[in-house]
Amino acid sequence: MKVDILERLRLDPGSRTFGELAQDREAASVEIARLRRELEHVRELSGSSSTKASSDPDRIPSGRTVSVEPRRYPGSLLRLKDVSTMLGMSRSTIYRAISEGLFPKPVNVGERSVRWRLDALEAWRDSLQQSRSASSLTAGRRGLPSR
Repeated sequence: MKVDILERLRLDPGSRTFGELAQDREAASVEIARLRRELEHVRELSGSSSTKASSDPDRIPSGRTVSVEPRRYPGSLLRLKDVSTMLGMSRSTIYRAISEGLFPKPVNVGERSVRWRLDALEAWRDSLQQSRSASSLTAGRRGLPSR
């Protein structure tokens, strides 16, 4: 079982060897460096990278909420909360669209647990965007206002 680096650092140092302590210290420094890079990337995306923020990588802009969206890989399974956030749809809207056959069905991963395939959701979103652009093209040909 993999132990979290923070939990390993909290263990009593008197019961551990010097080698174990040195390894944990190195693992912690690698994790801190990774988190700093990720935080800087988020700051760049949110447009909050100022000269002061870039000079102090630990500084978080006061009064700002930075939402970090989890990395998603092909084949990932997403929870309802993640699907709702990703698509900007409420829980009830998602389940209504499923019952009407307009939305990808979830995959059962447990007795009372479901997930959605990222690939299926992205394909659904792409097809929705293509159908919207096609309908705006045909509306423009008929002299109707496009949405």
